[in-house]
Amino acid sequence: MVDGSSNIGQPMTESVRTTIREGAVHESPVVLRLKPYETSERPPRDVYKSEAVKGLSHSLGKRLKRMQKDNMMPRPDGLIDIHAHYLPPGYLETATAALKGLPDGMPFMPSWQPETALEMMDRHGISTAMLSVSSPGVHFGNDQVARRLARSVNEFGARIAKDHPGRFGMFASLPLPNVDAALKEINYAVCTLKANGFVMLTNYGGVYLGDATFDPVFDELNERRAIVFIHPTSPPCWEKIGLGFPRPMIEFPFDSTRAITNLVLGGTLERCPNLRIIVPHAGGTLPFLARRIARVASGMNLGRSGSARADFIAALRTLFYDTAAASGDNSLASLLALVSSSRILFGSDYPFMPEAAIAQTINELRTSQLLRTEDLRAIETGNAVRLFAGG
Repeated sequence: MVDGSSNIGQPMTESVRTTIREGAVHESPVVLRLKPYETSERPPRDVYKSEAVKGLSHSLGKRLKRMQKDNMMPRPDGLIDIHAHYLPPGYLETATAALKGLPDGMPFMPSWQPETALEMMDRHGISTAMLSVSSPGVHFGNDQVARRLARSVNEFGARIAKDHPGRFGMFASLPLPNVDAALKEINYAVCTLKANGFVMLTNYGGVYLGDATFDPVFDELNERRAIVFIHPTSPPCWEKIGLGFPRPMIEFPFDSTRAITNLVLGGTLERCPNLRIIVPHAGGTLPFLARRIARVASGMNLGRSGSARADFIAALRTLFYDTAAASGDNSLASLLALVSSSRILFGSDYPFMPEAAIAQTINELRTSQLLRTEDLRAIETGNAVRLFAGG
């Protein structure tokens, strides 16, 4: 995301490249324009395997092998898609009936089948996809129904992952805002389903992540050193601000910003340092607004956490960010001014993003003027390998 007049689609000037370099994102004084593979070709598996595992400590390497044996580890021989969705049988019908219409103002919803997803993945060199249920999640106002639906979609996702070892992983859904039910589902998802992590929406009925209501859930996830994939959903006031557009177009990136800001200033991240949090869509509007939020929060003593106010930017640099629908240099420039490439993960947003858009995402990353060869390898594979190995 860029300030002022947009240069999207225009060649990047040397001054912009210099700005990115001076942000200490890269140690090298040279930013290379890359096109290591033709986008129609599958990347060589041996290249990915060696680059992904290279540099892992001995303990991480042992953990990686153990997780691979248990089918819990993504395959390091292709792209690892951290942001992929699935629609279990009956889920869309349940959501549509409860909401009296398609979710989030969408004009239509995609279909999903594991075989179709695998075919798409193979065409684009994606070795593993981490599946999650997207917005609107599993809670539509009835706690009992939400508990059953969360259990149903989680068991279906776990079965898909088991049937296709190494090709799919699963982030379990939680029946929030019901905290007691969510705590039970966390235990079941970890101990029985062997979930790779959890997906949480940015807000539940207008209560945002970071609110004290959810402290027991985050404390439990912190105790388990969980991976938490945050996904945006419609804000509570969407009727007045949505402009009649599908909410994913504009509102989702802003809702991610609201949730992460609240997690930081509310003290959740400081209290729960073991969480490994993934923020979608290159952070939404957060990288662009980060310094503004930091200055205002510090100057006005906002939030529950004094140390978080003092170092808001440092807190954001402990998070991971995916590239779903945000892979162009206009988005990467803002994100790379905030974090290094070691905190960026590949994400496709399939099937909500069609296959042509996924091909464009991969192409934009591989032709970026901001990424070196080693940055690209890390984003596509290596960073996810380390994340799931606990590094």
